[in-house]
Amino acid sequence: MSKINAIRLVNVNYNHNSIHISDETLHFNGRSTLISLQNGGGKSVLVQLLTAPFVQKRYRNLNERSFASYFTTYKPSFIMVEWVLEDDAGYCLTGMMVRKSQNMDNNEELELINFISEYTEPCEQDINHLPVVESDKKELRIKSFNACHKMFDEYKKERINKFFCYDMNNSAQSRQYFAKLAEYGIDYREWQNIIKKINEEESGLSKLFAECKDEKGLVEKWFLNAVENKLNKDNNRMQEFRNILEKYITNYNENSNKIQQQEKLIAFQQEATPILTFGKEYEASSATVAVKLNKIYECLAELNRFAAKNETEIAVCNAELDALGKQLVHLLHEEFSRNFYYAEDEKEALIVLKEDNEHQSSQLEEQSQLWERRRHILDCADLQERLNEDVLELQRVEQRVAVSRKKNKDLEPEREYIGYLLKEYIGQELQKTRERFQQEESDKKACLDLQKQAKQELSELISRLNELHTTQGRLQGLVQAYDNVEESYNKKWQPGASALQRNMLGEYEAGALKVMTEKLVADEQEASDRQKQQQQNLSGLKTAFSDLERSLQDCSKERGSKEQLLVERTQVKKQLDEQLAKRKTLLQYLQLDEIYLFDKEYIQKELSKKLSEMDEARTKLLHKLDTLNKKHQGLQTGKTVELSAELVQMLERLGINIVYGMEWLKNNKNSEKLNLELVKQHPFLPYALIMTGKEIEDLQRAEKNIYTSLPVPIILRESLTQATQTKVDNGVLKSADVNFFMLFNDNLLNEEKLQRLLAELKAKLQKIEQELQQRKAEYDLYSAKYSELVEQSLTKESYERLKDELLSLQEAIVKLQKREEQCQAEKADNLLTQENISQDLAKIGQMIEKLKLHQEALQQLTAKYQQYLLDNSQLYECSNTLAKVENAKKSLDDKLEKLQNKLEWQIKSLADLSGNMKDLNDEMAHYAGYKQVPKPKNFADEIAQNVNKLKAHLKSIQEKLSGELRALEDNRANLAKKVQKVEQKLRDRANRFGLESKDWVNERYSEAKMQELDAKQKQLTQDKKKLGDARIDIEKGLTQVQGEQNNILRQMEEKCHAVEPLPKDEVVEKNFAEEKNMLQYKRSLKEKLQKSLGEQEQNIRENIVGLAEYSEGATNVEWCESFKLEDFSQEELSSYTLSLRKEYKTAQAQEDEAKRKLEQALIRLHNVEAFQEDSYKKCIDMLQELTSDAQIFVKQLNTVLESYVRISEKLQVDIAIVKQEKEQIITQLEDYLKDVHKQLGYIDRNSSIQIRGHYVKMLKLQLPDWEESANIYHRSITDLVDTIAEKGLAKLSKGEPLAELLGKLLTTKELFDAVVGINNVHVQMFKVEARREIQISWREVARNSGGEGFLSAFVILSSLLYYMRRDDVDVYADRNEGKVLMMDNPFAQTNAAHLLTPLMEMAAKNNTQLISFTGLGGESIYNCYDNIYVLNLISSKLSNISYLKSKHIAGNDGEFVSLARVEVTDEGQMDSLF
Repeated sequence: MSKINAIRLVNVNYNHNSIHISDETLHFNGRSTLISLQNGGGKSVLVQLLTAPFVQKRYRNLNERSFASYFTTYKPSFIMVEWVLEDDAGYCLTGMMVRKSQNMDNNEELELINFISEYTEPCEQDINHLPVVESDKKELRIKSFNACHKMFDEYKKERINKFFCYDMNNSAQSRQYFAKLAEYGIDYREWQNIIKKINEEESGLSKLFAECKDEKGLVEKWFLNAVENKLNKDNNRMQEFRNILEKYITNYNENSNKIQQQEKLIAFQQEATPILTFGKEYEASSATVAVKLNKIYECLAELNRFAAKNETEIAVCNAELDALGKQLVHLLHEEFSRNFYYAEDEKEALIVLKEDNEHQSSQLEEQSQLWERRRHILDCADLQERLNEDVLELQRVEQRVAVSRKKNKDLEPEREYIGYLLKEYIGQELQKTRERFQQEESDKKACLDLQKQAKQELSELISRLNELHTTQGRLQGLVQAYDNVEESYNKKWQPGASALQRNMLGEYEAGALKVMTEKLVADEQEASDRQKQQQQNLSGLKTAFSDLERSLQDCSKERGSKEQLLVERTQVKKQLDEQLAKRKTLLQYLQLDEIYLFDKEYIQKELSKKLSEMDEARTKLLHKLDTLNKKHQGLQTGKTVELSAELVQMLERLGINIVYGMEWLKNNKNSEKLNLELVKQHPFLPYALIMTGKEIEDLQRAEKNIYTSLPVPIILRESLTQATQTKVDNGVLKSADVNFFMLFNDNLLNEEKLQRLLAELKAKLQKIEQELQQRKAEYDLYSAKYSELVEQSLTKESYERLKDELLSLQEAIVKLQKREEQCQAEKADNLLTQENISQDLAKIGQMIEKLKLHQEALQQLTAKYQQYLLDNSQLYECSNTLAKVENAKKSLDDKLEKLQNKLEWQIKSLADLSGNMKDLNDEMAHYAGYKQVPKPKNFADEIAQNVNKLKAHLKSIQEKLSGELRALEDNRANLAKKVQKVEQKLRDRANRFGLESKDWVNERYSEAKMQELDAKQKQLTQDKKKLGDARIDIEKGLTQVQGEQNNILRQMEEKCHAVEPLPKDEVVEKNFAEEKNMLQYKRSLKEKLQKSLGEQEQNIRENIVGLAEYSEGATNVEWCESFKLEDFSQEELSSYTLSLRKEYKTAQAQEDEAKRKLEQALIRLHNVEAFQEDSYKKCIDMLQELTSDAQIFVKQLNTVLESYVRISEKLQVDIAIVKQEKEQIITQLEDYLKDVHKQLGYIDRNSSIQIRGHYVKMLKLQLPDWEESANIYHRSITDLVDTIAEKGLAKLSKGEPLAELLGKLLTTKELFDAVVGINNVHVQMFKVEARREIQISWREVARNSGGEGFLSAFVILSSLLYYMRRDDVDVYADRNEGKVLMMDNPFAQTNAAHLLTPLMEMAAKNNTQLISFTGLGGESIYNCYDNIYVLNLISSKLSNISYLKSKHIAGNDGEFVSLARVEVTDEGQMDSLF
């Protein structure tokens, strides 16, 4: 293929028309080029556009990116690629004109015109001057699509510079276009399958071989495909082979086997019939073993399922028990809460009653006070009425006294004076007494106030005392509840002497609970350690059990082996007898007397002589055959020069193609005359290698560490086109001081004569081969006899040794049987110990669980103890406070008692003062009528100073008065006293009850009113009494309810571990007794079930341990028995599992015996002389290998017998013709496969490059040597043909066609894999590191997705491209023609210099032009390229469009100077152009 010289893009838009390429040309000049463009700038778009002209329509899209999406207008876009042709043949322009389809009637999205222009010098049709853009004075414009199309058509018609154009929407023209590309070495399949594929993502080359994870995948998918495509390029050889094979199978189908083969088949069937019987017995016993073992598996699986179910049930039962316990506790909590709230409701009701009682009492008291005030008002009204009457009466008496006094004028002044003095004196005394009375009243009121205050304080103290008593009761209940918690804990966990005890302070000794906790943790750790130790012991026992099992199996196997050996040694004795018979026959062959029957050395000596004679004759024939073979092969292949393997490897390492002169003459397709002329001009050509000048230079520079036994002529490839002066004169070629004798057979250049010569040689070869076969058969017969003799150990002593050996074997078998019995006993002991340890583990597990529960209980106790300490502290504080409050109450009681005593004394004192006041008032009444008068004359002052004297003097004067006056004055005095008394009484009552005269002045007293008040007061008193009685009952009720609540809280703490009742809205009224009974009944049932399940679990575990050795197979099996293991008792279950084990062991013994019989029968069959052929031996060997599986053995034996029967029935007649066809097929397949093998070896021949001054073969295919394995390959091909023929015959027997079968089985891959083996082809590559190269396999490469993987992929791809392009039949074609690889960002994984250098070396070696688009930079990348472009996006100032512009930063511009194009640099021109 040519290389790219330049690319040109005109009017291209992408990224939703945001980026525009006006008219850009990049010159590559056939060199590798780096194109740098920032990420997101459109590297993938450019790759997609540049590949579009070279791929078919369906390959133009790239991933999700539609090719049609770039063309959205009627204006055309142009994609042009200019190629520089090989051998200076000029240039070729390939281009595409494309626009959005303007024809709405068709289904095409685009209108595409592709064109090709070939030229040798600058012209109008080259890439630079093709006039698709036109300019005027102001702007540049692109020509219309139709104008360009018309222009292309004119170019085509004028046939200027070989210009061609094609409508790519026309399928015929599209095919013509791609055919035309092929003429220039541009293969669209290469662009579609390789270049496009490696650009589907960045560094996509690494993914090209990603599916080939190993060497087989790589060889299958790529190497063999490449070889097959190359070998079948002119005609499909594989299809020809299929046609020939189909004909062969058809002919073979029409014939039958030879009678001899048929007889052998019948004999084999007869011999195999008893073996089939043994096989069926073995199959039956194996089936029994399988059934018994499956029963064990089923039982074990069922036991495991049962155990799992039981564990689930136990867990469910435990969970249900916990749930029931929680439900019961919750129910008790709920019941206590309900009772608490009932008491609370009752207490609240009593409080309401108490408050109502107090309210009613208050109302009654208020009513009583009102009625009492009413009574006092009536009393005051009554007193007022009496006072009014007495005052009126007094006024009348005073009037009479005044009249009477007038009658006693003499005595009146002195009596008036004395009376007045006494009146004043008494008045003063009365005033003093009143003041004292008022003071006492004030003191009494103060005392009453103090008494009231003290009573209020006492009432508050009593309330506080009640609260404290309540708190004390509650705290005492909580403290006492801890006694129950402690008692419960001690009863369950610390009974007897170890019980927890508190000291005098009600507390445990400091740290006691912590010490207990630490001890429990230590005990648990100790139990856990013991559990781990026992688990280790159990694991050790299980390991020992497995060892015993293996030992038992080894013993059984050894016993079987010895029994087999016994059978074999018995057979040996039989064979020794047969050897005696064979020796007699051998003596007859050698014509020796029977006296030499046991003289093995003499017989061997005679046989050796015979074999030497035969071998000598055979060697001569082989030498003759080898000479003819080499001659035949040299004539057939043209490889007339013998090269050593070391030289071939050296040439391959240097990348030098080995081209034999005769091979080239044979395959160059020249005429016979031209080839004869070439030989005449170059006499050494048929005997030489052909190399290029560069290859000869490489060979000269190479390190030479090999030597040649003969000179190897080399002809310069370039000189073949030139005549030489070297001539052969009468068979002698003279050259300096050396002469060469050579006579070339011109007939070798005539294909017809050559074929006749080859046929003659082939006939001679066949004749010699037949003679060799005959000689070989004789030699093999004697050699076999010799081998038999050598192998024979028949002596008189051998019989004795054989007898001793047989006896020793029998004794050993007996010992092994005893050892097996001992192992069985040890297994039983082991299982018993396992069971004991399992039980111990169960106990330890229970102990650990108990210790954990104990720890949990202790933690709960500790938490409750902390709460207890807090409650006890609060109780102590409460008791102290209560004592203080009681002392305060006592002090108040004493104070009230003192106040009461003082109040009583004050009341008595007030009564005395009141009496005194009454006496003084009475006395005052006697003197109330006296008025102040002047002092009489002659009145003694001493009398005036003595009250008693005044009273006596007044009395003496009164005695002198008239009786009427005295009577009136006495009456007046009495009335005055009475008035004064009533006034005093009225005043006292008013003062006492806080009344004023206005309250009673208008009131009229009546007895009826008083009686009514008395009746009401009486009823009020009764009501008060009732309320007082009710208040006492309420107080008692409150005290009782509080006690009940305290008791409920104490029980709640004790039984429910809760200090507070549930929220009231969570308490639902129900029949608690009935529900408690139901829960307790359920719990008792669950406890019974728990106990039963625990016993059941122990029983199941014991039986599982008994079957533990079979646990590996007890998966995915189902219980198929009609009965259930759940229904078994413990004894029944143990008995059942024991019977299963016994039945299985018995069945195993029967199976071993049946297998032994079968193996002995196969040994006998194997020794039958008639079945020593490979087909029978392989069959018997296969059957012996299958004895491990009875079912497969019987099935395979039936298959063999059925196939033999089928062959015996169908192949009846002579198949000589068919055999001949078969040999022809094998020969052709062998030749083809040999070509494939050879071509595979060519793939890596151009992969050597120089790294750090020495050659490294980057790719190396290691294939098996064909010549060394030729016989094996021949047999493999024969077997493959037989296999295909057998399958084909089966198809034909069913009336089915062979095409599909042959198409599937006879392919290059299947053929190569079946014969050579794809796995035998090893792919070695070099991993290039910074300082060294390491050879690695492809599998290692496939695991590396980095730079090394990319480099390896590139090496393989380059080698494949070179291999596919090289024409092996034409020496001139090995010009290493140019190749192009276009890659999107190949440096994402490969940017290290030590990787880039060999990559570029490999590209140069294979003449590959690398066009790399990248967004990366760096010296390591730039240094690899001589030609570098940088693409920049230039934002337009006139629009939102960015323009892609190129900058050539390394390399030269194109060879042609642009004549017709105008460089667009101005943004305005850009916009105006498109």
